[in-house]
Amino acid sequence: MLYTHKEEVVFEPERVVSRVVYLIEKFTEGSLGTYYLGVNEREIAEDILPFTLSSFELLFCSIMISVIISILLGLFMHRNRLSRIVQRVLDIISMVPDFILILFSIVLAIGFYKLTNIRLITLSPTSDAANNWFPTAVLALGPTIFLVKVVVLKYAEIAGEDYIKTALAKGLKLRHVQLHHVYKNIKPFLLADLKKAIAITVANLFIVEYSLNVVGLTRFIFTKGGGYQFNSSVMGLMGIILLSIFVYVLVRLFLYLFERTLVYR
Repeated sequence: MLYTHKEEVVFEPERVVSRVVYLIEKFTEGSLGTYYLGVNEREIAEDILPFTLSSFELLFCSIMISVIISILLGLFMHRNRLSRIVQRVLDIISMVPDFILILFSIVLAIGFYKLTNIRLITLSPTSDAANNWFPTAVLALGPTIFLVKVVVLKYAEIAGEDYIKTALAKGLKLRHVQLHHVYKNIKPFLLADLKKAIAITVANLFIVEYSLNVVGLTRFIFTKGGGYQFNSSVMGLMGIILLSIFVYVLVRLFLYLFERTLVYR
C-alpha cells in the first residue's frame, strides 16, 4: 500500500485488494502463482516444498541445539567449572546484537578460509550455501544465549529453596535432585520462554538465509534480482509462521519424551 516513487511517498490501499483477489484466483485454479528468481519466472508450488524443508531443518536443528545446551549447561553441568566458563563467555556475547554476531561469524569464516583454504560459506549471490551445519550453528547462537541465561537464573533461584536443601540433606544423589526436583520446577519457565527463543530464531533466520545464501522460505520474500512480489511474500511469511508453530510442538514433544524416559521412569 505504501511505497516511494520519484522521491514521493505513494499510498494506494486498493493495490492490496487487487493482489489478494489475484492470489485467491490462483488458489481456485490450483496454483500458488509465480515469482521471479532473477530473470527466471518459477512456479511457487514447485519450490515451496524444498524451501520449506530447508528452512525447517535450519530452524528445528538450531532450536534443538539451544534447548539441549541450555539444559546441559544450566542444569546438569551447572557446578562444572567448564560450564561456568562457557556461561561467562555467553554472558559477554549476549551484550552484542544478534545481527552483529552473524556478520562477525561471516568475517571469521572468511579469515578461516584464507588460513586453511577450507570453505565454510558461499558469499556469491549466484551460488547456494556450501553446507548446512555452519548456518545452523550461527542461527543457534541467539536462542542458546537466551535459554542458557533463563535456565541458569532459575536454577540459582530454585537451588536455594528449602525442599532442595532437605533432599540433599537426606542423602539423595545430585543427579536425582536435579532431575526430579530442579528440572520439574524449571520446566514451566523453559516452556514459557521457548516461544521467545523461537521468535529470536525466526528473526535471525531472515538474516542467516539471505547473507549465507541458504535456500529457504525467505527466498520468496527477498527474491534476489527481483522486486517485491506479493504472492511469494505471502507464501514465505505464511510458511515461516506455520513452521514456527510446528517446531514449537516438536520441541514440546521432545521435552515430553525426555521426561518420560528420564524423569518419570
